[in-house]
Amino acid sequence: MKRKEREGHLRRKYGITIGDYDAMLAAQRGGCAICGAPEPATGSLHVDHDHATGAVRGLLCVRCNNALGQFNESDALFQAAADYLDLHDRHRPALSELIRERAFALVGTGSLPPDA
Repeated sequence: MKRKEREGHLRRKYGITIGDYDAMLAAQRGGCAICGAPEPATGSLHVDHDHATGAVRGLLCVRCNNALGQFNESDALFQAAADYLDLHDRHRPALSELIRERAFALVGTGSLPPDA
């Protein structure tokens, strides 16, 4: 997409400029806010936003953006997925903790529930 068209799209859909996008990308160290995957060579990361408020949360790769959608941005589903990993993959408990922390931070709770 040409730069001018991209700017118009970002403004209309998310209320941000290309400069805002670039600043978010730099703050995320050039990659997806969840997994760190770099921006694709032939495109851009997806602008993730809260569907209820429209607030922009960050930039995500296709895989992570789709995962949030598949989990309906549900804290309970993210928790269930992390618990599932804990139960069935005892060799990587740190991974499920990382997933849990990043998912909860991204959907806006900022922290785990006290009983997690």
